[in-house]
Amino acid sequence: MEKDRKSIKGIRIKALNAAIIIVSCIVYIFLIYTTAVMTADYHKMVDSTYEYIECEKSATMMYQASDYLTEQVRLFTQNMDINNMKLYFEEINKSKRREKALEELEIHKPDEAVIKDLSSALQSSNDLMKREIYAMKLISEAKGYDDSMLPQEVRDAKLNAADAGLGTQEKIDKARDLVFNSDYQAAKAQIYSHLSSFFDDITGSTKAQQAGSTEALSKAILKQRIFISILFVLNILTFIAITVLIVKPLSVHIKHIRENETLEIIGAYEFKYLALTYNDIYALNSANERMLMQKAEHDPLTGLLNRGVFDSLREFFKDGDMSIALIVVDVDNFKRINDEYGHEIGDKVLKMVADTIRQSFRPNDYVIRLGGDEFAIILTDIAEEDVSIIKRKFQRINNTLTNPKDDMLPPVTLSAGAAFSEKAFSDELFGKADKALYDAKNGGRGRCCFDSEYAEV
Repeated sequence: MEKDRKSIKGIRIKALNAAIIIVSCIVYIFLIYTTAVMTADYHKMVDSTYEYIECEKSATMMYQASDYLTEQVRLFTQNMDINNMKLYFEEINKSKRREKALEELEIHKPDEAVIKDLSSALQSSNDLMKREIYAMKLISEAKGYDDSMLPQEVRDAKLNAADAGLGTQEKIDKARDLVFNSDYQAAKAQIYSHLSSFFDDITGSTKAQQAGSTEALSKAILKQRIFISILFVLNILTFIAITVLIVKPLSVHIKHIRENETLEIIGAYEFKYLALTYNDIYALNSANERMLMQKAEHDPLTGLLNRGVFDSLREFFKDGDMSIALIVVDVDNFKRINDEYGHEIGDKVLKMVADTIRQSFRPNDYVIRLGGDEFAIILTDIAEEDVSIIKRKFQRINNTLTNPKDDMLPPVTLSAGAAFSEKAFSDELFGKADKALYDAKNGGRGRCCFDSEYAEV
């Protein structure tokens, strides 16, 4: 930019050229101003994205802390291990992630509605603590724990007359009911509802800010094109370098923009800056789109397609003319694995199962986690004549899962039910596959059954 200015000053021109230079300088000033505006708008976009990320971290911290408290109180009512109670109150009195989440949110000073949503989630979580502490009091009374072993909050809790008169097992049952019944779930749902509102508010605010910044950037780009066109007309006979520094980069950028590609870093300073800014925004938007698509279509634990995609595929294949097969799969005795090894190992087992199934089928097959330990596979261009292929796949899958590479994971088997359709995905197809799964489970598990006369694995 500075070199161009010096070369303009060094050129000897007549009065008309002097007027052209003045106009060119004015245009350059506008270009610099437009670049500054673009920079400011870009930083606004980056700041709004950063604020969104920080707010999302606060909500995630609140979500994790609330679920952690639920996990510890439920573990305590189940195994009555006093260490779970200690972990519960360590989160409440020392870690304080819920309060920290709200404090960190207030640092970024988002809209009042956003702070209110997270405050409401914290208040709902605090309200739920009363029920959880009462449940821990029931267990403590039932087990006869010495008061010196109990946190102050549990010691201070008072049982009502009716609960105080319950027998040992009745108190335990009452405590478990308090943290597992529908009222408890409704209270948890209230917390999630506040967090959901929080995400909706911060997402809407961020989108609005980014939309404003994008519009301002578009106007700035348009202004730059106008100014560059003026410079081209005014200086075409005097400044040959303009063709290389501006005209060519401009045409290349327009081509890339129309083809939805990143811009080459070429040309004058403004264009390089424009390309860098555009590429940053392009990359940011692409990353956001990929992130949103990943969250919308994939199960967060296993990375497989989720139930929503399964429902969409059912509708898509309803009117098709392609032969398909549907396989529904359950992990055998998965509840026992969770009970004996814990949910962390249970999650690792689900990941192992998901990876094994995904690696066993074709890239164009749809492997889906329906929920819990339930999976589904939709295979296209396959018919009943190919039943042996599915048999061999499940033999290999079960062989792999019964000999896991990770020694920390227990061996598992899968039961599966398969059904075929020559043209469309119907409710009848799902029913057949589900019935075949039922037959597989009743027949001893660890097998794949079909809805026809074909043999089992």
